[in-house]
Amino acid sequence: MIRLEHVSKRFEAGKHTVEAVKDVTLHIEQGKIAGIIGFSGAGKSTLARCINLLERPTEGKVIVGGAELTALSERQLREKRKKIGMIFQHFNLFASRTVYGNVAYPLKGKSKKEIDQKVRSLLELVGLADKAEAYPSQLSGGQKQRVAIARALANDPEVLLSDEATSALDPETTRSILRLLKEVNRTLGVTIVVITHEMQVIKEICGQVYVMEGGQVVESGDVFQVFASPRQAVTRRFVDSTSSLSRIRELLDDPARPIQLHPGDWLLRLNYLERSTSEALISTLSRQFELDINILLGSIELIDGNPLGGLVVIAGGGHDKITAAADYLSERNVLVEVISHG
Repeated sequence: MIRLEHVSKRFEAGKHTVEAVKDVTLHIEQGKIAGIIGFSGAGKSTLARCINLLERPTEGKVIVGGAELTALSERQLREKRKKIGMIFQHFNLFASRTVYGNVAYPLKGKSKKEIDQKVRSLLELVGLADKAEAYPSQLSGGQKQRVAIARALANDPEVLLSDEATSALDPETTRSILRLLKEVNRTLGVTIVVITHEMQVIKEICGQVYVMEGGQVVESGDVFQVFASPRQAVTRRFVDSTSSLSRIRELLDDPARPIQLHPGDWLLRLNYLERSTSEALISTLSRQFELDINILLGSIELIDGNPLGGLVVIAGGGHDKITAAADYLSERNVLVEVISHG
C-alpha cells in the first residue's frame, strides 16, 4: 500500500542545509498498522508529510496504492490525497462548526442525503452519535480526537496517517483512541501509519515498526522481534522506557544500596521470548543447577498477541554453574544479560 524508495528531504536554512530525511526506503503492506518512532528531531513527522506529499521529497519516489505520487500533476495529487486521511496532535477542528459540520466538511459537493448518511455512520463508529450538534469547545480532548478521526475517514481513505495523535491525551484516553484505531483498521481495512515518540503506543497498536534517528531508519521489523532483541542503542532506549526491568539501573546507582551482591553472586537480566514464558525455568534452574535465585523484578506482557517479558534475578552458586544455566536458557530462547557480579 505504501512504498518509499530512497526518499530524502532537505531544507535550506540560510547558508545551511538541513537534511531532515536521509535515503529512507520502506514498505507497508495493505491493511497493516505500522509505526514510525523517533525522538524529537528524528525526522519522523517530515517523513509522514512526505507520504502524502505535503512535503515534496527532494529525492526518491513515494508510491501509495499503486500510484507514484511524486510523478502526479497537482490536480491528480489533490484527488489522490482524498484517499489519504490524516489526524494530528492538536485535532485541527473548526471551532465555529459543530461536530456534524466538522465531519461533513470534506464531503462538500455530495448530496445532502449522502452527507447525512456518511456523517451519522462515522459518528456512530467513533462513539459520538449523541454529540452531532455539540461544538469542539464542549468536548474533551479524547472526544475532539474522535471527531478528527471521523473527519479523516469521510472520504473512505485507503491510508490513515496519525501524527502524534495521542501525545496531548492522558493515558486512559490514549488507550481508548488506540482501541478505536484498531477497530477502524479491523472493520474498514484502512492501512494506518502511526507517527509517535512513545514506544507504549507502538506496543499497543502496531505490528510493524520503523525506528528513526538523525533522519534515517536505523532499525525496522516486526514489533515483537524489535522489542525482544533491539539492535540499536536508540531502540533499546525506547524499549527500556516501557519496561519496569530497566529500573534495575536506578537501584544499582542508589546510594542507599538496596541491592547487595555477595561474592559469587551474579545479577542477571533474562529476556523471555515467545515460546519460553510458560516454562517453569526458574524452578528448573534452582533444582538442576543447584542455584540460589532471588527474583528482584519481573514483567510479562502481550505484544501483537504474543507474550514477551523477563526477569531480573540474583543467582548464586558459582561461575561454572551459572554459565551452564545461562547456556541452558539460551537453548530455550531466553536471552541472558550479565548486569553485574559480586
